[in-house]
Amino acid sequence: MPRAAPLPPEGRRLLAGMGLMLACCLVFAVMGACFRAAMQEGLPVPLVPFARGVFTTLVMLPWLLRHGTAALATRRPGAHVARCAAGSCSFILSMFALLWLPLADAVAILHAKPLWALPLAFLLLGERVGWDRAIAAAVGFAGVLVIIGPDGGLAWPPSAGTLAALAGGASGAMVLVAVKNLSSTEPPARVVAWYAICSVVIWGPVSAFVWQTPTLAALLLLMAGSACAILGDFLASWAARRTPVGLLAPIEYVQIPAAAIIGLVAFGEAPGWSLLWGTLIMVAATLYLAQRSQHGG
Repeated sequence: MPRAAPLPPEGRRLLAGMGLMLACCLVFAVMGACFRAAMQEGLPVPLVPFARGVFTTLVMLPWLLRHGTAALATRRPGAHVARCAAGSCSFILSMFALLWLPLADAVAILHAKPLWALPLAFLLLGERVGWDRAIAAAVGFAGVLVIIGPDGGLAWPPSAGTLAALAGGASGAMVLVAVKNLSSTEPPARVVAWYAICSVVIWGPVSAFVWQTPTLAALLLLMAGSACAILGDFLASWAARRTPVGLLAPIEYVQIPAAAIIGLVAFGEAPGWSLLWGTLIMVAATLYLAQRSQHGG
């Protein structure tokens, strides 16, 4: 049989980026499970964002030592504070959602970030939004309602966990908007360093106030989850350098079935049909929005 023609360099680059994003999603699914298990072991919730901030700061330390305080110098401190505030809200709300909801349902609702980003970009950045994109976002939110509706695994009216997941998704979208706003003038390393340091400053005192000595199991799970968080961030960054966002957006949703499998194996949570149908609706809407954004629509 004739050999298949080798892929051109650009094709290999796109496939590499998609593979990196797939690995990122699987790592983030493991991260959520580790953090959830640590909190179920009695770890106070604020210790999770504090630990992630400490780990990220340690990873960034060589860069900070090499460049000195000038690396953090910025003419846009207010924009960094807004990004850090949105990120802190998003992370803590996500942790409560993971703790209070079935793992796959929490991950699915939190993945509505691209849908929240559309109205927020219109309101905060003044981006033009066509009727077709607005309708697509509304359809995507209908998928969220399918997941949390009366036939799903979650109660209606929404539970505290559902509200935390919805608010976590909205604040996560604000992070996307804030990062996009900063990207025109700020290098990625500075944005990450500011957020890591702010996480330590914000959650350090809170963690001290609610401190409970973690069990060995909780500590190991916390360390594993923090390592997965950092690795996932790097994988996402490497993927974004190689592949357009439009191709990466649908791959992100791999995290939902991965979380469903982990939830079933580790926590005995059987996913319902509403999770499947709601996720498919969200994926379709996100694919359309990503395609339109690639063509400037």
